[in-house]
Amino acid sequence: MLLLLTAVATATPAAAASIDLPRPGAALAQELEIVCNRAVGATPERCKKSKVPGPVVNDEVVLVGLAGDGVPSRVQLEQRLLLTKVGDYVIRERGPARSAVPLVPGSDPPNTKLGAVVWQGFTPGDRRLGARLTLDAGLEALRLPLTVTASFTPAIGGTTRPLDPGGRVPGAGTVQLRISNETSQPAVLPTGADADANALAVPLDAARRAAAAPPGLRLPSTDTVLPKALAVTGPARREGSQSVPLRVTGFVRLTGTTGTVTGAGTTAVPDGAVVTGTLSGATSAEFTATVAAAGAIGLELNVVPALDARRLAPPRGLPTWAAWARTGPPIAERRAALDLLVETAATGARASSYSPYLGVDLPGSGSTDFRYSFAPADKVVAAQAALHPKGGPIALAGFALLLLLVNATLIWRRS
Repeated sequence: MLLLLTAVATATPAAAASIDLPRPGAALAQELEIVCNRAVGATPERCKKSKVPGPVVNDEVVLVGLAGDGVPSRVQLEQRLLLTKVGDYVIRERGPARSAVPLVPGSDPPNTKLGAVVWQGFTPGDRRLGARLTLDAGLEALRLPLTVTASFTPAIGGTTRPLDPGGRVPGAGTVQLRISNETSQPAVLPTGADADANALAVPLDAARRAAAAPPGLRLPSTDTVLPKALAVTGPARREGSQSVPLRVTGFVRLTGTTGTVTGAGTTAVPDGAVVTGTLSGATSAEFTATVAAAGAIGLELNVVPALDARRLAPPRGLPTWAAWARTGPPIAERRAALDLLVETAATGARASSYSPYLGVDLPGSGSTDFRYSFAPADKVVAAQAALHPKGGPIALAGFALLLLLVNATLIWRRS
């Protein structure tokens, strides 16, 4: 389920009305409005909106480097933008960012003064921008959609503790890895006693096509293919919890040692296990690695927001929702379809908190991938004092040597 309902409010008397579907960015927009109106805790750039001449393709990869306990110790965002229309642009994104380096040859990175992320310039219609932004790992740990915990228990004696930096394992024992979907939050959503089957079928078929699209693309929302409002009879509201299913793929590998890796959604391979599965809201999955000796855990997980195509399948085995609407479905099916459409809109709205990751207010399309791995151990470089010749001591030493040679010559002549 994309949405778990816990209670249903009493409906108003049956009458034609319109309900507003959950929209992306509503919570962020409300937060910024409060902060900016009070002029507390927001830089001037954060309170301004982006201005672009047309649609923008915004593709992102969020690189999450983990410490030995699974807590993020490094978070970077690789962002690539394609501006498709001619004109001036100012793109303002939610920060903070500590630094930025360009990814596109010949292009400048965004301005990151005071943590703000601002792209500015002129596009001839095909401007490509790209940068690797270094973010504050402590702040981003609270915003990431997936969390990881890691621990090591020695085979003989000793207590459970985090892995060493770089995912290193000090000896024989057991490694426990746990991943958790952290996108769940309370929600109050609209519903109704009935809705037109044809009005429901068009957006549900669009959502079903999106669910079958390549992973990572932005989820459908009221900003794209879903309606902002819908005519219903008997409008009401219901309480529940909304979340974003996360598609997780990757592997857990053993390096420098031997052993086995088991857990939910794993397929064993000679050096560990391949991971494939979907985590719904407020759920977790665990992996256990049993290692025979000291080595390291190679963790590589790719995480993307997703929709469950099975959940969006029409009833009675029908091929499309349009075909379903042509059958004159009963009211019970129409109510279920209405709730499914609202749930899908709520999922898309919630997904906008993570994709695009920095919450940029740009029209267009794009994708966001989260990639989790253990951050490499810091290299320790021995500091060596630079040696510089000093003229004074060298001159004195040379003079002393000259005196010794003169004295030796005099002694030799006297002998």
